[in-house]
Amino acid sequence: MNDDRFERKESNKPKRLLLVLAGVLILVLLFWATGLIRWEDSTDDESEYAEEVFSDDEAITVPESEWRALQQEVKQLRQEVNQLKGKSPSRTAPQQKTTAQPVAAPVAAAPSASSTQRAVTPNAVTLANYSHDWVSSDATVALKNNTEHTITQLTGRMIYYDMSGNMLDYQDFSKSVTIEPGMVKSFSLKGYGCRENYAYYKSRTSYSEPNRKYKVQFELKSYK
Repeated sequence: MNDDRFERKESNKPKRLLLVLAGVLILVLLFWATGLIRWEDSTDDESEYAEEVFSDDEAITVPESEWRALQQEVKQLRQEVNQLKGKSPSRTAPQQKTTAQPVAAPVAAAPSASSTQRAVTPNAVTLANYSHDWVSSDATVALKNNTEHTITQLTGRMIYYDMSGNMLDYQDFSKSVTIEPGMVKSFSLKGYGCRENYAYYKSRTSYSEPNRKYKVQFELKSYK
């Protein structure tokens, strides 16, 4: 509240000076217009001009030095008024800095366990059973789900070996099959060497070519 009073006083000061200056000028102009003030020569030692201000009874003589001093005071008053105008207090409210808050990115909904491709562990899905007779073109594959989640799709590789452990061939496959946790599921897969009468060594082999039998190894690639 004290600051507001100070600001009002400071802002009214130029107005007061202007009023005083205007009053002085008006008086001087009135005196000059009515002939109460005039210039006349003086013969004193100081060689000054004097003005006579006439009233009803007598004339008042104003020396030139005093008149010039009055003009100088008026000039100084004008300068002070101009300075006060240029230094009028103006306060601006401090601007509050606003810091932009980072906008969090929307979190995508986590996909369900059945549709997420999980990290492969060697024993997540294992071969429970395999059979292939020499008279059949397809083999029956049984896989066991050793995880705690239901599997709906998997990819794997079946590797074929002869009875001495030498690799014969391999087959990559992908199956959409549902296997619940801890359960075994069977499906058909093309058997190895069906045209050459090959058979899985635990299945029924050819009577004419009993040595055409093989072993298998299953490798899990991925599952969902």
